[in-house]
Amino acid sequence: MINCVVVDDEQSALDLVVDYINDTPFLNLVAATTNPMEAVGIIQSREVDLVFADIQMPRMNGLNLVSLFENKVKFVMTTGYQEYALKSFEYGVLDYLVKPFSYQRFLKAVNKMPFSMTLVDDPTKSVESAPEPPVKREEFIFVKVDVKGKFHKVLYKDVVYMEAQKSYASIYTKEERITTNLTLSDLEKRLPPDRFMRIHRSYIISTEKITGIEGDEVILDKVVRIPVGDTYADEFTKAIEGSIYYKEKDSATLVYRKIGGDK
Repeated sequence: MINCVVVDDEQSALDLVVDYINDTPFLNLVAATTNPMEAVGIIQSREVDLVFADIQMPRMNGLNLVSLFENKVKFVMTTGYQEYALKSFEYGVLDYLVKPFSYQRFLKAVNKMPFSMTLVDDPTKSVESAPEPPVKREEFIFVKVDVKGKFHKVLYKDVVYMEAQKSYASIYTKEERITTNLTLSDLEKRLPPDRFMRIHRSYIISTEKITGIEGDEVILDKVVRIPVGDTYADEFTKAIEGSIYYKEKDSATLVYRKIGGDK
């Protein structure tokens, strides 16, 4: 696993690299910030392997950052200016990405890490390579919260359910509510389908937290009740098929009742 930090004073550019990291199984996002001074403290205090850094930033540019940590971590520069490329390579950076760049170009840069070469094939090469070894399954995601440049680590095991809130979503654990600017559909794409299920247009539930089913509602942690919508009823029924049986009154035959709501 390659531990990554992203630093870019442009929020949209920061978000793009964070998305790319989250979409890459062998990359782990340690932190993302728009403040290069904050990045210095993170790199000093955390276990970091790779830093994606913009060049032109206030107070400290990306190359200043490289000069501080060139013997500690690897750097990939992300910038909108091609003219810094030669100077960057003189600093020994791993690669130089000119904005906007694709996921394929991002992955090509990451594959220059010595210990990533055996983890994933470079999609820009057609040569046959050895089979990929199993990739460790992640047990969390980072979601962007309302504070600029801040990402909250959410452990899958802590999540009870997620709820749509207009153009954003709330994640509920036993201890807290986490509000993110991601939509419920965004979250659905990133979550492991064997642990989470969308059962309503407004709700995603943790299947591990199901403690009962009553009528057209799923009970989570013995307390929370979430309705099963008509659109998702068939999928939910298939997921739990074979797990719920009961006897009809005055019958010795085991039957299964389809669950469905009205939304």
